[in-house]
Amino acid sequence: LHAELQLDRLKSRLSRRVLLLQGHQPSWLETLTLTPGTPPECHNLTAYLRDEAEFKDKLSPVALSLRLALPGDPGLVLYGDTLVQAQVGG
Repeated sequence: LHAELQLDRLKSRLSRRVLLLQGHQPSWLETLTLTPGTPPECHNLTAYLRDEAEFKDKLSPVALSLRLALPGDPGLVLYGDTLVQAQVGG
């Protein structure tokens, strides 16, 4: 499977407010190999919010998207471009 995670997807790539700790990028791409009879594979990714002095938009929610697709051209998308939004009070 081809997996793609996009953080703060509604913003342009240069103005994204959330980055992954490893690589300091707003996205993660990985090819996952699934083998029948093996245990499930898990990936834990840690993200962080950039310092609020680095961006102006502090009110709009941070949208995330996860896309899973079978390899091939064009590839069958199993789950794609669904936006998940949550607001955390503080």
